[in-house]
Amino acid sequence: MSSEQSAWYLVQCKPHQEKRAQENLENQSINSFFPIISLKKIVRGKRKQVEEAMFPGYLFVELLETGEYWSKIRSTRGVRDFVRFGGVPAKVSQQLLEQLKVIDHDLVTIAVDSTPKEGDRVRVTTGPFKDLEGIFKMPDGEQRSIVLLNMLDKLTVLEVSNDEFEKI
Repeated sequence: MSSEQSAWYLVQCKPHQEKRAQENLENQSINSFFPIISLKKIVRGKRKQVEEAMFPGYLFVELLETGEYWSKIRSTRGVRDFVRFGGVPAKVSQQLLEQLKVIDHDLVTIAVDSTPKEGDRVRVTTGPFKDLEGIFKMPDGEQRSIVLLNMLDKLTVLEVSNDEFEKI
């Protein structure tokens, strides 16, 4: 599509169906863009490099402003609808898309380390100490950490699996 006649629009996808929507749009010869980033996360107690959607639930489509292909978008598998403001589909600037494509092309690795730092407040999410708040002390290997819990006005040291607490 030529850039003089077309514009980029933001489309909302059904939950966790961004890739499916993109594949179905490509099958219909509709240009789409789904930016992905690489993150470092703790998954099931271990640090892993994972790829995730930069904007979960959304993708960008390039369409002719004359209205051609517009009806196809809403009936595409995985697509919910256009993102609209005041009933008008949201246009995305070409400059923003170019910047996002550079980021996506480089597949920037963002260190989003969900492990808290020493002194951060945490909440236990499972087990007998569920919903108790404490202070993160330090990691204890790859799968466990040491947390200080205030129980009965006394600080108690607790060794907890990394998937059993969250930073608050």
